[in-house]
Amino acid sequence: MSYKLKSLKKVENNKVILDIEIASNHLQKSMNSAYKEISSKAKIPGFRPGKIPYNIIDVNFGKEYVLNEAATISISELYPKIVEDSKIKPIDYPKIKINKVGEDIPLEIEVTVEVEPEITLPRYKGIEVTGLSEEVTDEEIEKQVESIRNNYASLEPVEDDRPSEKGDYVIIDFEGKIDGNPFEGNSAQDYTLELGSGTLFAEFEEAIISMKKGESKNVVLTMPENIADKEIAGKQAEFSINLKEIKKKTLPAVDENFLKNFGDYKDADAFMAHLKERMEQQKKKMRRDRIISGIMDSLVSNIKLEVPEPMIESRIKHYNEDLDKELSEHKISKSDYLKAYNITEEDFNSNVRLSAIREIKEYLIINALEKTEASNIEPSEQQINEEAEKIISSYNKEEEKKRLKEYLDGNDGRDDLRENIRRRNLFDFLIKNSKIVEEKKQKADKPAARKLWTPGRPKDAEKTDEEAEDKKLWVPDSANKEESEQ
Repeated sequence: MSYKLKSLKKVENNKVILDIEIASNHLQKSMNSAYKEISSKAKIPGFRPGKIPYNIIDVNFGKEYVLNEAATISISELYPKIVEDSKIKPIDYPKIKINKVGEDIPLEIEVTVEVEPEITLPRYKGIEVTGLSEEVTDEEIEKQVESIRNNYASLEPVEDDRPSEKGDYVIIDFEGKIDGNPFEGNSAQDYTLELGSGTLFAEFEEAIISMKKGESKNVVLTMPENIADKEIAGKQAEFSINLKEIKKKTLPAVDENFLKNFGDYKDADAFMAHLKERMEQQKKKMRRDRIISGIMDSLVSNIKLEVPEPMIESRIKHYNEDLDKELSEHKISKSDYLKAYNITEEDFNSNVRLSAIREIKEYLIINALEKTEASNIEPSEQQINEEAEKIISSYNKEEEKKRLKEYLDGNDGRDDLRENIRRRNLFDFLIKNSKIVEEKKQKADKPAARKLWTPGRPKDAEKTDEEAEDKKLWVPDSANKEESEQ
């Protein structure tokens, strides 16, 4: 064996010390590598780089220097295996102390490294959470149908002498000035606007209501206080507006032609039944997600843990790298991004840090729960086989099915399936052991507050918690892992 782990000691602040002995034959191999590396970099008169004899290196650098270089090479090569075999989870770079090094004797080293903390779980059974109703009402179905009809609506011109009204779509040219000077976003040509939609600020849209096709007008309006550009917020702006066309939205009838857009439905009742089934599935998922979110909120709030700084720094680094990549792909600068969300760099960094701490706590809690409840959540072979079949059957092309089956039948594929099912089983266990208080009355719909998007959140920053995609658990130095829904 290349090395021997003589001892592993846990010390304060979730650090461990590993006492390791590396075999002399492995060190000897590293000696050869050390000589070659020194030879390629050294500048010794009379010798070309890479062609310096070993004895000349010993004379100029000393044997002890070569031995230390070889020790460094040995440690670098073996460290990943040492970590894997000892089952530790480092969160920072190790500190290496060489205790003994020499020719033809084992290399003795001491490795001190900070690892993931072991946590004491708070109470995780009997947590009180809110259960959303899974019932789908006729009113909700009608609203969904109305929304779909709106998506397929057509815009028809109105009579030339009819004034515009709320709900109309108008095509306008406009130009605005403040103190006679233009400002960013002050003008547009052939701009399509739905009156009353709030796309532009309210006073501007209200100024267009009652105008007729071909009419122009000049208005003085007060710019909103909450506008992104604080330099013009609250100032008086003079706008010239030319209304070029007025159109009204016409919704399609729910008839045979309309239903063809969505598949082969016998009639409107069959389409409604399909919608109801889908909405019931969505509500079932919303209920599950809300319960899981409530359980995790309770666990995170009650855990007594100071998250190690290296873990926080690592997560923040990932956040910022993901954000930089996202902004680069959309050709948006960091300053423009912060300006769009009306947030300072300091507040952004604070939010990212809080998100990082939250995700790390969740990660540590779930890992601890999986160990504690291992006997209750370990997937059966039947579960794994059924999950594999379900995934494979979701693909249409035989070539894709074959390739996926080969992967899922292999060790890596089975491990992925087992991990996803174990996570789902854990959430099932937590839900089963929670105290669910049914929500008696649905709250009235209201606009969700705009939240700052950061990597790890759903890309659609306007989604409410219920609308967001499945919650993903952050895992250090790996892709996000998410619960696999049944």
